[in-house]
Amino acid sequence: MSTSSNSNFNRHFFAVAGGVFASMAAGFLIHLILHKAFQIDLFNHTTLQAEEPLNILLGFGIWLFASSMVGGLICISIAGKNDVSHIIISSLVALALYFFISGGGILKESSFGSWSILLAIPLGYFAGEWLGTANRK
Repeated sequence: MSTSSNSNFNRHFFAVAGGVFASMAAGFLIHLILHKAFQIDLFNHTTLQAEEPLNILLGFGIWLFASSMVGGLICISIAGKNDVSHIIISSLVALALYFFISGGGILKESSFGSWSILLAIPLGYFAGEWLGTANRK
């Protein structure tokens, strides 16, 4: 393998890994803020039911969207160019981690809240990518 292809692989790998880890770190920080400010413990609600209160659904959506947006910003910063494939892969890895952590409980309920929260992760990554590329111009 040549040095340039090694360097490209490293940049791609670290862009995706950095985006996912930044998203996880931001998620923990946002959880602490929501828990302190609104007394919402989102870790007790990793599997949502259709009858969850609106503040839990909104908190969960904000949590996932904002943390994913940070992940998208970091991912596109490391990638160094506007490459949507990094964002798609990071988003899929984050979704897979969420399913692993929650035990797939978000899909057991087919409510509007569950599906909108599920879409918060990729939308957050794409919003972060958009902000990251807009700041470069």
